[in-house]
Amino acid sequence: MSWMKGTGPVKDVSAVGVSRGLSEDWYSEDSTHKDNRKEIKKGSFWDIIDNPLYEVAAGAAGYDWDEWVKDAKGKVGTGPDDGTVRVRAIVKAGTNPTTKSVRSGRNSMREVTTLGTPAEYEWMTVDEAKAQGLDYEGVKTTRWRNKETGEIINDLADARDEFKGLNNPLWTKARGIKYNKLKEKISEDWEEIHDWGVHDIDVAENLDEFSGWLSEIVNVNDHLHPIIREGPKGEHYGIEGDIWEHYGLDKEPEPPKELDWDSAEKGMQLATAVRSEVTYSTPDGITPVNLHGD
Repeated sequence: MSWMKGTGPVKDVSAVGVSRGLSEDWYSEDSTHKDNRKEIKKGSFWDIIDNPLYEVAAGAAGYDWDEWVKDAKGKVGTGPDDGTVRVRAIVKAGTNPTTKSVRSGRNSMREVTTLGTPAEYEWMTVDEAKAQGLDYEGVKTTRWRNKETGEIINDLADARDEFKGLNNPLWTKARGIKYNKLKEKISEDWEEIHDWGVHDIDVAENLDEFSGWLSEIVNVNDHLHPIIREGPKGEHYGIEGDIWEHYGLDKEPEPPKELDWDSAEKGMQLATAVRSEVTYSTPDGITPVNLHGD
């Protein structure tokens, strides 16, 4: 059944989404959008670039979807596993920490630890790294937000001084800090947020914006009472069948008819006019109004 524009039931107050440009069936459990909705909170960049819900969200934010996807792929690559993905190529290998024994006295020795040097990296595509015979590291795409400052980072090991060298056993041993204590500190100060599977901060921030816009609409629909979301039904009012059909609201209204006011011939009865005898007192100096004059 098709409904006239502006009439009929508030078919799903998914109208909350339809009014913003989402398709009529975007919230239906039977539609293909059921899987699309799952990607709002859990999908990666590579999942959502074919998701029509995100296309609408991007349009609402003022972006041309095709142009945005093209620009984003230029920053992060054209596929999660192909040669265009940008990585950190190791252009100079680092050195490992070393420990050696040195004489500290005539009859004593002590151990001296020399920390290693970090590797040197350059950003390039997988294809470029392979062409130069360089090893490379995949980019960390996990994201963490500082609960106090709002700072967003990809690698907690670089977050603060106490996190540096998190995976370095010498660092941990030297400071007497156990890994579980670090994890406890991390959970106190940082929270993990949506991992979009890309490293570019601008692309990730755009996706946060699109996802937030969609999540707000989904949350509204999820918390609506069914009678509001689905619209009134005949069973709610003791009516068998469709309530809109019962009241004739499923059809185009008839055109307006001209009203007949030539009462005498059509049998319309009008009350006979009666002369009013109402009077009122007029203060001195005021001319009385002739209530019954022409």
